Amino acid sequence: MNRTTKEFDIVVLGAGPAGLAAALAAARNGAKVLLADKNGYLGGNMTLGLPLLAYLDKDGRRVVKGIAQEFIDDLWNYETPYGRAASTHLPCPLHNSVTLYDHEIFKFVAFRKVLDAGIEILLHSELRGVNVENHTLKSIELMGKGWIIDVKAKIFIDATGDGDMAYLCGASYEKGQKDTGVLQPPTLMFNVRGVDLDKTLDFIAADPEQMVHCDTMEIGEGFNADFFRKNPNHVLVGMRKLFLQLKAEGKMPIDRDTLIYIKSLLPDEIHLNCTRHLGTDGSDVFSLTHAEIEGYLQIEKFVEALRAYVPGFEKCYISQIYPTMGIRESRRFKGIRVLTEEEVLRGDMGDETIGIGSYIIDIHAGDGNGTIIKKIPPYGLPYGMTVSSEIEGLMFAGRCASMDAVVMSSARVMPICMAMGEGAGVGAALAIRHGISPKNVDVKEIREILLKSNVLLQPEE
Repeated sequence: MNRTTKEFDIVVLGAGPAGLAAALAAARNGAKVLLADKNGYLGGNMTLGLPLLAYLDKDGRRVVKGIAQEFIDDLWNYETPYGRAASTHLPCPLHNSVTLYDHEIFKFVAFRKVLDAGIEILLHSELRGVNVENHTLKSIELMGKGWIIDVKAKIFIDATGDGDMAYLCGASYEKGQKDTGVLQPPTLMFNVRGVDLDKTLDFIAADPEQMVHCDTMEIGEGFNADFFRKNPNHVLVGMRKLFLQLKAEGKMPIDRDTLIYIKSLLPDEIHLNCTRHLGTDGSDVFSLTHAEIEGYLQIEKFVEALRAYVPGFEKCYISQIYPTMGIRESRRFKGIRVLTEEEVLRGDMGDETIGIGSYIIDIHAGDGNGTIIKKIPPYGLPYGMTVSSEIEGLMFAGRCASMDAVVMSSARVMPICMAMGEGAGVGAALAIRHGISPKNVDVKEIREILLKSNVLLQPEE
């Protein structure tokens, strides 16, 4: 076994949307940064066929810019044979806004941005252990390809989604919905081609009841076939009438009541967000393994059902299955500040705000096939939700940060995770600069830097 030691100011574990933004913000503010990830590429969930949701709030106002917008600007300027590699921010009656992009070209952009910032990258690396002394995280142990890498740093940012580093440190956490502990089910994303969407939308237009949703879903007016035709960069959630009929007849191989597809920027391709894995815990390797296997088996049967029963899908075929399960919910850790449902429903935006969330409350039932969707006002992401209250030198960014389950159902989407990560990265860099704990950083100084970096701390009129 080979062994080496490396030392940095800040280590970001997890190169998904939150980790990318945290690493970039920290490096741009003078810190020596390592960005480590288990995959052989950067981006995490940003490479799995999903759209970017809620750059706009429910009233169409911009609420997310900064590094999250930089990625879209870079993709917009990337010319491809089919056009630009990103769309505009399209207002949506369900998701507030939808932004599409080319997930493969995103990987090029991510590598360039990270390397340009002087960040050291370590891929194919799994977390093997942590060294906590007197409630202070001193180092972590990464392992990959016969190497053990001891990594020392003053601050570690957990952007793994499941909070794997914080978990090994012994930090307190919660999982699942309040009172029940039930976790939202994950999805294995995949793509199909050969779909005649004109025929699909004709079917919906001829039977408007196909766009009638369950009574727990709050959706604005105009989420119908006309909207989808006018806006090619759309996400469709519908066909509940057909899916419930197929389920009653024993013809629906997955436990869900709607079709969810994302129109790809590539011609003749759509991304499908449809498999459903009840009872899965993405932070448990045995449960996750079962779900990954189940996902492939569900996809095979589901595509057969699409061909047989859904207009426009008669000739569809699988063009890609993404390499990892998309986890909606797992661990959330205790910070010096916990963002609560009550604050989000009020739209609180205090003087500790380092970014803005505005996405809907979006809870996929973990014990059935329904979904709770509720429109909410923009709300502030307080800096304290990214700082561990128990382990010195430990911070969080992304869905493992300090918030309750209802807030997480909104803040888990990628632009909000990037906004949170950027604020955490600036806070970590300032702690290094001043030689203090992340707990003691002046949030006013963080906000001043963020404003100079084109981050929105109030909705843009």
